[in-house]
Amino acid sequence: MPLRRKLLIGLGIFAALGLGAFGWLWFAPCGFGGCAPVGDLEKYQAEGSQLFDMNGKSMGTLASVNRRIVPLDSMPKYMPLAVLSVEDRRFYSHGGVDWKRFLGALFRNVRAGGVEEGGSTITMQLARNLFPDQLNYREQSMRRKVLEVRIARQIEGAFSKDKILELYLNHVYMGEGAYGVDAAARTYFGKPASRLTLAEAALIGGLPQSPSRINPRESREKAKKRRDLVLREMAKGGHITPAQAAEAQESPIRLARRPPSSQRGSYFQERVRRELEERVPAELFTAGLRIYTTLDPVAQRAAEEEMARQADAIEAGRFGAYRHPTYPEAKGETDEGATAYLQGFAVVMEAETGAVRALVSGRDYDDSKFDRVYQGMRQPGSAFKPFVYLTALEQSVAPTTRFEDSPLKLALSGGGTWEPKNYTGRYDGPITVRDALARSKNTVTVRIAQQVGMGAVIRRARDMGITTDIPNVPATALGSAEVRPIQLVSAYAALANGGHVTDPYVIQRIEDSKGEVLYEAAPRRERAVDPAAAFVLTSMLRDVVDRGTGTPVRAAGFRGPAAGKTGTTNGATDIWFVGYTPELVGAVWFGLDRPATIVRGASGGTIAAPVWGRMMARIYANRKMPPAWSPPRGVLTETVDRATGFAVDPSCPARGDTYTEYFVNSRPARPFCDPGAYAGMAMDTAWMDEEVGAYAYDLPPGSYDPDTVGVGDLRAKGIDWPELEERRRGADTVAVPLPGNVGTVPRTTTPPPSTRPARPRETTPPPREPRQEPRVIGDPVPPPPPDTTGAGAGR
Repeated sequence: MPLRRKLLIGLGIFAALGLGAFGWLWFAPCGFGGCAPVGDLEKYQAEGSQLFDMNGKSMGTLASVNRRIVPLDSMPKYMPLAVLSVEDRRFYSHGGVDWKRFLGALFRNVRAGGVEEGGSTITMQLARNLFPDQLNYREQSMRRKVLEVRIARQIEGAFSKDKILELYLNHVYMGEGAYGVDAAARTYFGKPASRLTLAEAALIGGLPQSPSRINPRESREKAKKRRDLVLREMAKGGHITPAQAAEAQESPIRLARRPPSSQRGSYFQERVRRELEERVPAELFTAGLRIYTTLDPVAQRAAEEEMARQADAIEAGRFGAYRHPTYPEAKGETDEGATAYLQGFAVVMEAETGAVRALVSGRDYDDSKFDRVYQGMRQPGSAFKPFVYLTALEQSVAPTTRFEDSPLKLALSGGGTWEPKNYTGRYDGPITVRDALARSKNTVTVRIAQQVGMGAVIRRARDMGITTDIPNVPATALGSAEVRPIQLVSAYAALANGGHVTDPYVIQRIEDSKGEVLYEAAPRRERAVDPAAAFVLTSMLRDVVDRGTGTPVRAAGFRGPAAGKTGTTNGATDIWFVGYTPELVGAVWFGLDRPATIVRGASGGTIAAPVWGRMMARIYANRKMPPAWSPPRGVLTETVDRATGFAVDPSCPARGDTYTEYFVNSRPARPFCDPGAYAGMAMDTAWMDEEVGAYAYDLPPGSYDPDTVGVGDLRAKGIDWPELEERRRGADTVAVPLPGNVGTVPRTTTPPPSTRPARPRETTPPPREPRQEPRVIGDPVPPPPPDTTGAGAGR
C-alpha cells in the first residue's frame, strides 16, 4: 500500500475518533461529568481566599470580595455596549459559541504554534468564571474546550441573552479586587456604574481582557490605549459617533482614592493580591483559595512600629525644625495618592531566596495606598555608591588604593562644569578606598567612577537588577538617578548571599479548596557578582556600620554581623539606609511624596540607620544570629600598615598599627617603600578616563609628556624605575596629579634613592590562627553635624 494512502487512512481514522469523542462529550448525559449546575447562577456567592503567614498561621481573608449586583437596565446604555464591542460583537446572534470567531482563532493559533488569539464568547467566559471546578484552567486539552462550549450552551438554554449579559457584567473580574462593573466604577472612579461617563465606561469595558496589565492605577498609558481602542470599536459598530469617540479619547483619566481597609499589613496584602493576579486566572480568586505567604509577623510588626515611631519623632522636631504638615494635620488630604505629610517605608527580604518577610510601603494604607517600595521612584543618594566600589574591585582597584579627597571640578559634555562636594564640606587629602566608602566621601567616589568608567558602573547595576533609566553622567555615581526601591534591595541581596540575584516574591504556595497545589514559588538564583568581590565589598560595607556613617545601627542595639550603606540626596529630600545580615536584607527610607527638604542637616545615618538597627534587633531577638561571612575562594589577605596602606614585610616594616586587608583574586603590586616618602601616592602619574576622554590638566608648558602617563605604559616602553627616577629628579616642582585627581598637587618631597620595587608575593601566606574579625582602617566616625555648608548629597 502506498505511503500516501496509509497516511490518508491514518488521518481519516484520527479525524473519526476526534469527531466521535467530540460527539460523546457534546451529547453525553450530565451524569458523565459534562454539565454544570447553571440553574444556581443567580444564587452564586463568591468564597474569599484565606491568607497564611510563613508559619502557616491564618492572617485573615484576602480583601473580602468587592461585588455589587446591579440590573442591566440601571447601567448607562454604553456600558454593556463597551464590553460587547471588544469581547463579543455577535453576542446577540450566536447560541453561546461564535463559530466563525472560534474556528478563526483556532486556525491562527495552530499556524502560530501557540495561543495568539482567544475565541471565547461572553457566555463561555461566564462559564469559566463561575465553574472553575468543572473547567480546570490547568487542563489545556480538547476535552476542556468542548466542556466549556457545552456549559455555555447550557447557560444559553437556561437564561435570556440580557440575563446572561447582566450576570457577566456583575461577575467578571475588573482588577483591584473588584468584581463586576459597578464595583469597578466605585473602585476606580468613586461612583456607581449608573453615573459613568462614556470615557469611563470604555475604560472599564476594556479591563476584562487583562485586569492586572491594563489596570489604570498601574499604568495609565496602557489603560488609555485600551480605552481608546474600545471607543474606536464602539464607533465602528455604530454604537456611538466618531465625534463622540474622539471627544471621549481626549478625556483625561481621573481616578478616585482607594477605599479604606482595616487590615493590618495591608500593603503586604495588596502586594499578595497583585502577585496572585499574575499566578492564577481571575476566575479562581473567588473559589476558596488557600494562599501561603512569605510574611514573618515578627518582622512585619517591627517594621511597622519602628518606621511609624521614627516618622512621628521627625515631625515632632526631635531631629531639627520640621516645616511641613504633620500626619495628624494632613491625613485625608491626598492628591493623586501623594500626601503632604512625611512618608516612609521599610522592607525586609530573605537574601538567599527573595522571600519578602515584611513590607510597609507608607504610613497609612487607608490614607494612601501607593506602594512606595514596588512602584515608587526615588533617588538613592550614596546608597548607590556600592555599585561604583564593586566595579572598582572587579577592575583590580584594591581597598588600600589611595585617592585624593579634595575639591573637584569636572567639565561636562554640554560645556558646563560640575563640582561635587562632600556632605560635611571637609576634605582629608589622600584616603584609602576602604575609608572613602566608610566615610561616604563624594569626591573620591566620583574620581573612582571616572577611573573605572561610568558605563561599567551602569552595567554592573543592570546586572544586579536595576532596570530603571541610569544616565551616563558623573552625578550618577552619587545616586542622582531614580530607582525602584525593591530593585535596590534586591541588588544588595546579591552582596549578602555571595553574588546571586534573586526576584522578590510574597506568595510561597497557592492551594485550591481541595488542597491541590496550584502554584509553588521556585526562587530564581543567577550568578551576577564574583563571590570574592562581593565578600570584599561586604567587608568594606561592614566598616560603614562599625566605623562609618552607619554606626547608629550599633547605637540602636543591633550587635550581629551587618553591612550596609547610608544615603542622603541633595537637600536631604531622601533619607536611606540599605543594609543586610548574612540572612536578611532590608531598607528604610523617609521622604515627602513631593520631594522637599525633610529637616536641615538630616542624613541617612542619623534618621534611617537607627530604624534599621532597632528593626533588626527585634527580628533577631528570638532568632538565632547567623555567623559572619566567610571568605570564598579568590579572596587573598595581607597584613597592611594602617598609616601607609602598604603591605608589611621585612623590606617594608610597619610605621604603626597593622590590620588584615582583603583583596580580590590577587594582591596588588608592592609599591616603592620608603618610610619618609609621601604615603598618599599609590601611583604618581596622571590617568585617562575611558568614558569621556582625557581631562585637560593645567600643567606648565612642555611638562606633560604622554610617555610618562601610567606605570603600565612605562614598563611597556621598557622604562624601568631607575630611569623614571632620573626624569623626576629634574622636575621636583612639577605638578603631577594624584590618581583620579583632575586638580594638581605640587611635588615638594625629594625622591628617595632608586630602588626596584618588590614583586607581589605569589605564595600562600603562612598558616594563621583561627580567623578573627579583621581590624579595619580608620577611627570610629561620629554622626555628622548639621549641614551648614550647602554641600548637598553625601551620606
